[in-house]
Amino acid sequence: MKSKYIYLILSPLVIIIAVFAVSALPEKPAEKPIEDKSILAVEVDYAKLKTLQNTIEVTGKLRAKDRYEIYAEVEGRLLPSAKKFREGNYYKKGQILLQIDQQERYMTLLADKSNFMTSLTAILPDLKQDFTESYPAWNQYLENLDINKSLQPLPEPKTEKEKYFIAGNGIYSSYYTIKSSEEKLSKYTIYAPFSGVISKSDIEAGTAVRAGQELGEMVNLSSYELEVTAPLKDIEHFKIGNKVRLFSSELENEWTGTVIRIGNTLDANSQSVKVYIQTSGKTLKEGMFLTAQVNSEAFKEAVQIPRKLIFDGNKIYVIKDNRLALQEIEVMETFKSDAIVKGVPTDAAVLMTNIKNPYEGMKVQVLN
Repeated sequence: MKSKYIYLILSPLVIIIAVFAVSALPEKPAEKPIEDKSILAVEVDYAKLKTLQNTIEVTGKLRAKDRYEIYAEVEGRLLPSAKKFREGNYYKKGQILLQIDQQERYMTLLADKSNFMTSLTAILPDLKQDFTESYPAWNQYLENLDINKSLQPLPEPKTEKEKYFIAGNGIYSSYYTIKSSEEKLSKYTIYAPFSGVISKSDIEAGTAVRAGQELGEMVNLSSYELEVTAPLKDIEHFKIGNKVRLFSSELENEWTGTVIRIGNTLDANSQSVKVYIQTSGKTLKEGMFLTAQVNSEAFKEAVQIPRKLIFDGNKIYVIKDNRLALQEIEVMETFKSDAIVKGVPTDAAVLMTNIKNPYEGMKVQVLN
Protein backbone atom coordinates (compact mmCIF):
# COMPACT_ATOMS: atom_id res chain seq x y z
CA MET A 1 0.00 0.00 0.00
CA LYS A 2 2.89 2.45 0.65
CA SER A 3 4.17 2.17 -2.87
CA LYS A 4 0.77 3.16 -4.28
CA TYR A 5 0.68 6.39 -2.37
CA ILE A 6 4.19 7.27 -3.38
CA TYR A 7 3.24 6.94 -7.11
CA LEU A 8 0.26 9.21 -6.68
CA ILE A 9 2.32 11.87 -5.01
CA LEU A 10 5.15 11.78 -7.60
CA SER A 11 2.95 11.98 -10.74
CA PRO A 12 1.88 15.66 -10.27
CA LEU A 13 5.49 16.51 -9.54
CA VAL A 14 6.65 14.98 -12.84
CA ILE A 15 4.04 16.95 -14.76
CA ILE A 16 5.14 20.23 -13.21
CA ILE A 17 8.81 19.54 -14.09
CA ALA A 18 7.89 18.70 -17.70
CA VAL A 19 5.95 21.95 -18.10
CA PHE A 20 8.90 24.03 -16.89
CA ALA A 21 11.29 22.11 -19.23
CA VAL A 22 9.16 22.75 -22.31
CA SER A 23 8.83 26.43 -21.54
CA ALA A 24 12.60 26.68 -21.27
CA LEU A 25 13.11 25.42 -24.92
CA PRO A 26 13.99 28.09 -27.65
CA GLU A 27 11.13 29.30 -29.83
CA LYS A 28 10.72 27.66 -33.34
CA PRO A 29 11.68 30.12 -36.10
CA ALA A 30 8.87 31.33 -38.37
CA GLU A 31 8.51 29.38 -41.69
CA LYS A 32 9.23 31.14 -44.99
CA PRO A 33 6.29 31.60 -47.35
CA ILE A 34 5.97 28.79 -49.92
CA GLU A 35 6.95 29.87 -53.41
CA ASP A 36 4.49 29.53 -56.27
CA LYS A 37 5.58 26.27 -57.87
CA SER A 38 3.42 26.94 -61.01
CA ILE A 39 5.77 29.64 -62.38
CA LEU A 40 8.17 28.11 -64.91
CA ALA A 41 11.78 29.17 -65.15
CA VAL A 42 12.73 29.75 -68.81
CA GLU A 43 15.74 30.75 -70.86
CA VAL A 44 15.65 33.60 -73.35
CA ASP A 45 17.89 34.97 -76.07
CA TYR A 46 17.85 38.69 -76.68
CA ALA A 47 17.49 39.24 -80.42
CA LYS A 48 20.44 40.87 -82.17
CA LEU A 49 19.45 41.63 -85.76
CA LYS A 50 22.15 40.89 -88.34
CA THR A 51 22.67 39.74 -91.93
CA LEU A 52 22.38 35.95 -92.04
CA GLN A 53 22.55 33.24 -94.70
CA ASN A 54 22.31 29.48 -94.72
CA THR A 55 25.34 27.35 -95.57
CA ILE A 56 24.43 24.28 -97.62
CA GLU A 57 26.84 21.33 -97.72
CA VAL A 58 26.65 18.30 -100.01
CA THR A 59 29.21 15.52 -100.50
CA GLY A 60 30.15 13.51 -103.57
CA LYS A 61 32.88 11.49 -105.27
CA LEU A 62 35.46 13.07 -107.59
CA ARG A 63 36.11 11.66 -111.04
CA ALA A 64 38.13 12.77 -114.03
CA LYS A 65 36.14 14.97 -116.41
CA ASP A 66 37.70 13.44 -119.54
CA ARG A 67 37.67 9.64 -119.58
CA TYR A 68 38.60 7.58 -122.63
CA GLU A 69 37.79 3.89 -122.78
CA ILE A 70 40.14 2.20 -125.24
CA TYR A 71 38.77 -0.56 -127.48
CA ALA A 72 40.31 -2.43 -130.39
CA GLU A 73 38.48 -1.83 -133.67
CA VAL A 74 40.66 -4.30 -135.58
CA GLU A 75 42.25 -7.64 -134.79
CA GLY A 76 45.88 -8.66 -134.68
CA ARG A 77 48.89 -9.07 -132.42
CA LEU A 78 49.74 -6.26 -130.02
CA LEU A 79 53.23 -4.91 -130.64
CA PRO A 80 55.62 -3.91 -127.83
CA SER A 81 56.11 -0.15 -127.40
CA ALA A 82 58.79 2.09 -125.94
CA LYS A 83 56.55 2.88 -122.96
CA LYS A 84 54.63 -0.01 -121.50
CA PHE A 85 50.87 0.40 -121.41
CA ARG A 86 50.52 0.27 -117.61
CA GLU A 87 48.34 1.96 -115.01
CA GLY A 88 49.80 5.28 -113.87
CA ASN A 89 51.91 5.87 -116.99
CA TYR A 90 51.54 9.38 -118.40
CA TYR A 91 51.09 10.14 -122.12
CA LYS A 92 50.99 13.45 -123.94
CA LYS A 93 48.22 14.23 -126.41
CA GLY A 94 48.96 12.59 -129.78
CA GLN A 95 51.53 10.16 -128.37
CA ILE A 96 51.17 6.51 -129.44
CA LEU A 97 49.40 4.43 -126.81
CA LEU A 98 49.18 1.05 -128.56
CA GLN A 99 50.08 -0.50 -131.91
CA ILE A 100 48.59 -3.63 -133.42
CA ASP A 101 50.54 -5.48 -136.09
CA GLN A 102 49.27 -4.10 -139.42
CA GLN A 103 51.75 -5.65 -141.84
CA GLU A 104 49.31 -8.04 -143.50
CA ARG A 105 46.64 -5.34 -143.86
CA TYR A 106 49.20 -2.88 -145.21
CA MET A 107 50.44 -5.30 -147.89
CA THR A 108 46.85 -5.98 -148.98
CA LEU A 109 46.30 -2.25 -149.31
CA LEU A 110 49.39 -1.85 -151.48
CA ALA A 111 48.12 -4.61 -153.75
CA ASP A 112 44.75 -2.87 -154.06
CA LYS A 113 46.44 0.41 -154.97
CA SER A 114 48.56 -1.31 -157.63
CA ASN A 115 45.42 -2.79 -159.18
CA PHE A 116 43.82 0.64 -159.04
CA MET A 117 46.77 2.13 -160.94
CA THR A 118 46.44 -0.61 -163.54
CA SER A 119 42.74 0.18 -163.99
CA LEU A 120 43.46 3.90 -164.42
CA THR A 121 46.20 3.19 -166.95
CA ALA A 122 43.82 1.02 -168.95
CA ILE A 123 41.18 3.74 -169.39
CA LEU A 124 43.55 6.61 -170.26
CA PRO A 125 43.55 5.89 -174.06
CA ASP A 126 39.74 5.99 -174.15
CA LEU A 127 39.68 9.15 -172.06
CA LYS A 128 42.12 10.79 -174.42
CA GLN A 129 39.98 9.89 -177.42
CA ASP A 130 36.43 10.36 -176.14
CA PHE A 131 36.86 12.89 -173.30
CA THR A 132 39.60 15.17 -174.48
CA GLU A 133 38.87 17.94 -171.96
CA SER A 134 39.09 15.57 -168.99
CA TYR A 135 42.10 13.55 -170.10
CA PRO A 136 44.80 15.96 -168.71
CA ALA A 137 43.27 15.86 -165.22
CA TRP A 138 43.12 12.05 -165.13
CA ASN A 139 46.60 11.71 -166.59
CA GLN A 140 47.98 14.13 -163.95
CA TYR A 141 46.16 12.19 -161.21
CA LEU A 142 47.82 8.95 -162.33
CA GLU A 143 51.26 10.57 -162.43
CA ASN A 144 50.87 11.91 -158.85
CA LEU A 145 49.53 8.67 -157.44
CA ASP A 146 51.88 7.20 -154.78
CA ILE A 147 50.90 3.82 -153.42
CA ASN A 148 52.67 4.62 -150.14
CA LYS A 149 50.45 7.65 -149.55
CA SER A 150 46.76 8.14 -149.07
CA LEU A 151 44.69 8.42 -152.25
CA GLN A 152 43.72 11.95 -153.27
CA PRO A 153 40.13 12.75 -154.39
CA LEU A 154 39.35 11.71 -157.95
CA PRO A 155 38.94 14.33 -160.69
CA GLU A 156 35.36 15.52 -161.17
CA PRO A 157 33.77 14.26 -164.43
CA LYS A 158 32.65 17.03 -166.75
CA THR A 159 29.68 15.19 -168.26
CA GLU A 160 27.23 12.46 -167.28
CA LYS A 161 28.61 10.28 -170.06
CA GLU A 162 32.12 10.56 -168.60
CA LYS A 163 30.84 9.71 -165.10
CA TYR A 164 29.13 6.56 -166.40
CA PHE A 165 32.29 5.61 -168.31
CA ILE A 166 34.44 5.94 -165.15
CA ALA A 167 31.92 3.99 -163.06
CA GLY A 168 31.52 1.29 -165.70
CA ASN A 169 35.23 0.55 -165.54
CA GLY A 170 35.13 0.05 -161.76
CA ILE A 171 37.21 3.12 -160.91
CA TYR A 172 34.82 4.47 -158.27
CA SER A 173 34.37 1.04 -156.69
CA SER A 174 38.13 0.47 -156.43
CA TYR A 175 38.70 4.00 -155.11
CA TYR A 176 36.22 3.71 -152.23
CA THR A 177 37.40 0.20 -151.37
CA ILE A 178 40.94 1.57 -150.97
CA LYS A 179 39.75 4.57 -148.93
CA SER A 180 37.90 2.18 -146.61
CA SER A 181 41.06 0.10 -146.21
CA GLU A 182 43.09 3.23 -145.47
CA GLU A 183 40.64 4.21 -142.75
CA LYS A 184 40.78 0.75 -141.24
CA LEU A 185 44.57 0.71 -141.38
CA SER A 186 44.67 3.87 -139.26
CA LYS A 187 42.91 2.00 -136.46
CA TYR A 188 45.92 -0.28 -135.95
CA THR A 189 47.66 2.59 -134.16
CA ILE A 190 45.93 4.17 -131.14
CA TYR A 191 46.95 7.71 -130.14
CA ALA A 192 46.36 9.55 -126.86
CA PRO A 193 43.28 11.78 -127.33
CA PHE A 194 44.52 14.13 -124.57
CA SER A 195 47.34 14.38 -122.05
CA GLY A 196 46.66 12.05 -119.15
CA VAL A 197 47.42 8.77 -117.39
CA ILE A 198 46.36 5.19 -117.88
CA SER A 199 43.80 4.30 -115.22
CA LYS A 200 43.23 0.70 -116.35
CA SER A 201 45.23 -1.74 -118.48
CA ASP A 202 43.80 -5.06 -119.67
CA ILE A 203 46.32 -6.15 -122.31
CA GLU A 204 49.91 -7.38 -122.63
CA ALA A 205 52.30 -6.87 -125.56
CA GLY A 206 52.49 -9.91 -127.83
CA THR A 207 48.96 -11.13 -127.16
CA ALA A 208 46.31 -11.33 -129.87
CA VAL A 209 43.46 -8.86 -129.70
CA ARG A 210 40.07 -9.06 -131.36
CA ALA A 211 37.81 -6.33 -132.68
CA GLY A 212 35.64 -4.88 -129.92
CA GLN A 213 37.96 -5.99 -127.11
CA GLU A 214 38.54 -3.50 -124.25
CA LEU A 215 42.22 -2.66 -123.92
CA GLY A 216 42.21 -0.14 -121.07
CA GLU A 217 41.18 3.31 -119.94
CA MET A 218 42.80 6.75 -119.91
CA VAL A 219 41.86 9.77 -117.79
CA ASN A 220 42.73 13.45 -117.92
CA LEU A 221 43.93 14.61 -114.49
CA SER A 222 43.91 18.31 -115.30
CA SER A 223 40.16 18.62 -114.81
CA TYR A 224 37.70 16.81 -112.53
CA GLU A 225 33.96 16.57 -112.00
CA LEU A 226 32.31 16.27 -108.60
CA GLU A 227 28.87 14.68 -108.68
CA VAL A 228 26.70 15.60 -105.68
CA THR A 229 23.02 15.21 -104.85
CA ALA A 230 21.35 18.37 -103.58
CA PRO A 231 18.02 18.29 -101.68
CA LEU A 232 15.13 19.61 -103.75
CA LYS A 233 14.52 22.47 -101.30
CA ASP A 234 18.14 23.66 -101.76
CA ILE A 235 18.51 23.20 -105.52
CA GLU A 236 17.66 26.86 -106.15
CA HIS A 237 21.00 27.83 -104.60
CA PHE A 238 22.93 25.84 -107.25
CA LYS A 239 23.03 27.76 -110.53
CA ILE A 240 25.17 27.02 -113.59
CA GLY A 241 28.30 29.16 -113.46
CA ASN A 242 28.17 29.69 -109.67
CA LYS A 243 31.42 29.28 -107.73
CA VAL A 244 31.45 26.65 -104.97
CA ARG A 245 33.86 26.10 -102.07
CA LEU A 246 35.24 22.55 -101.94
CA PHE A 247 37.03 20.84 -99.07
CA SER A 248 37.98 17.38 -97.82
CA SER A 249 37.68 15.88 -94.35
CA GLU A 250 41.02 14.13 -94.97
CA LEU A 251 43.09 17.10 -96.20
CA GLU A 252 43.52 20.70 -95.13
CA ASN A 253 43.40 21.99 -98.70
CA GLU A 254 40.52 23.91 -100.21
CA TRP A 255 39.51 24.22 -103.84
CA THR A 256 37.10 26.29 -105.90
CA GLY A 257 34.61 24.62 -108.20
CA THR A 258 32.12 25.79 -110.82
CA VAL A 259 28.62 24.37 -111.31
CA ILE A 260 28.54 23.15 -114.93
CA ARG A 261 25.43 20.94 -115.09
CA ILE A 262 22.25 20.33 -113.11
CA GLY A 263 20.22 17.17 -113.57
CA ASN A 264 16.68 17.35 -114.93
CA THR A 265 15.36 14.32 -113.06
CA LEU A 266 14.37 14.01 -109.41
CA ASP A 267 15.28 10.99 -107.30
CA ALA A 268 11.88 9.94 -105.93
CA ASN A 269 13.35 8.19 -102.89
CA SER A 270 15.69 10.94 -101.64
CA GLN A 271 13.88 13.91 -103.24
CA SER A 272 17.22 15.18 -104.53
CA VAL A 273 18.73 16.36 -107.81
CA LYS A 274 22.21 15.65 -109.19
CA VAL A 275 24.58 18.61 -109.54
CA TYR A 276 27.92 18.47 -111.38
CA ILE A 277 30.80 20.70 -110.30
CA GLN A 278 34.03 21.13 -112.26
CA THR A 279 37.32 21.72 -110.44
CA SER A 280 41.08 21.17 -110.74
CA GLY A 281 44.10 20.95 -108.47
CA LYS A 282 47.43 19.12 -108.11
CA THR A 283 46.46 17.38 -104.86
CA LEU A 284 43.14 16.08 -106.19
CA LYS A 285 42.84 12.36 -106.85
CA GLU A 286 40.36 10.21 -108.74
CA GLY A 287 37.79 8.77 -106.32
CA MET A 288 38.26 11.37 -103.54
CA PHE A 289 35.22 12.41 -101.53
CA LEU A 290 34.77 16.19 -101.42
CA THR A 291 32.21 18.40 -99.72
CA ALA A 292 30.75 21.29 -101.71
CA GLN A 293 29.65 24.34 -99.73
CA VAL A 294 27.37 27.03 -101.11
CA ASN A 295 25.67 29.95 -99.38
CA SER A 296 22.03 30.85 -99.70
CA GLU A 297 20.68 34.37 -100.21
CA ALA A 298 21.71 36.86 -97.50
CA PHE A 299 18.85 38.11 -95.30
CA LYS A 300 19.24 41.46 -93.54
CA GLU A 301 17.89 42.26 -90.06
CA ALA A 302 17.27 38.60 -89.31
CA VAL A 303 17.79 36.24 -86.39
CA GLN A 304 18.44 32.50 -86.19
CA ILE A 305 16.25 30.43 -83.86
CA PRO A 306 15.49 26.71 -83.36
CA ARG A 307 12.73 25.49 -85.67
CA LYS A 308 10.97 23.69 -82.80
CA LEU A 309 10.12 27.07 -81.22
CA ILE A 310 8.09 28.24 -84.23
CA PHE A 311 4.31 27.81 -83.87
CA ASP A 312 1.69 27.72 -86.65
CA GLY A 313 4.45 28.32 -89.19
CA ASN A 314 4.88 32.03 -88.44
CA LYS A 315 4.76 32.67 -84.68
CA ILE A 316 7.17 32.56 -81.75
CA TYR A 317 6.89 33.47 -78.08
CA VAL A 318 8.71 36.43 -76.54
CA ILE A 319 8.77 37.46 -72.88
CA LYS A 320 7.13 40.74 -71.87
CA ASP A 321 6.77 41.61 -68.16
CA ASN A 322 7.49 37.97 -67.25
CA ARG A 323 4.64 36.73 -69.38
CA LEU A 324 4.52 34.94 -72.74
CA ALA A 325 3.48 37.02 -75.72
CA LEU A 326 3.01 35.85 -79.33
CA GLN A 327 5.20 37.49 -81.98
CA GLU A 328 4.46 37.06 -85.69
CA ILE A 329 7.54 36.38 -87.85
CA GLU A 330 8.47 35.63 -91.45
CA VAL A 331 10.46 32.45 -92.01
CA MET A 332 13.10 33.17 -94.67
CA GLU A 333 15.12 29.92 -94.70
CA THR A 334 15.05 26.59 -92.86
CA PHE A 335 17.98 24.20 -92.47
CA LYS A 336 18.76 21.28 -90.19
CA SER A 337 17.28 22.23 -86.78
CA ASP A 338 17.31 26.04 -87.14
CA ALA A 339 15.58 28.73 -89.19
CA ILE A 340 16.40 32.26 -90.29
CA VAL A 341 13.46 34.57 -89.52
CA LYS A 342 12.58 38.25 -89.82
CA GLY A 343 10.09 40.34 -87.87
CA VAL A 344 11.61 39.99 -84.40
CA PRO A 345 12.09 43.35 -82.64
CA THR A 346 15.68 44.12 -81.71
CA ASP A 347 16.64 43.05 -78.17
CA ALA A 348 13.33 41.18 -77.77
CA ALA A 349 13.55 38.38 -75.20
CA VAL A 350 12.91 35.34 -77.42
CA LEU A 351 11.77 32.23 -75.57
CA MET A 352 14.42 29.52 -75.99
CA THR A 353 12.89 26.88 -73.71
CA ASN A 354 10.50 24.33 -75.20
CA ILE A 355 7.41 24.56 -72.93
CA LYS A 356 4.59 22.01 -72.94
CA ASN A 357 1.24 23.62 -73.82
CA PRO A 358 2.32 27.30 -73.69
CA TYR A 359 -0.26 30.05 -74.00
CA GLU A 360 -0.25 33.83 -74.33
CA GLY A 361 -0.13 35.54 -70.94
CA MET A 362 1.43 32.54 -69.22
CA LYS A 363 3.56 33.71 -66.30
CA VAL A 364 7.22 32.68 -66.42
CA GLN A 365 10.43 33.49 -64.64
CA VAL A 366 13.45 34.45 -66.79
CA LEU A 367 16.67 32.78 -65.73
CA ASN A 368 19.60 35.17 -65.48
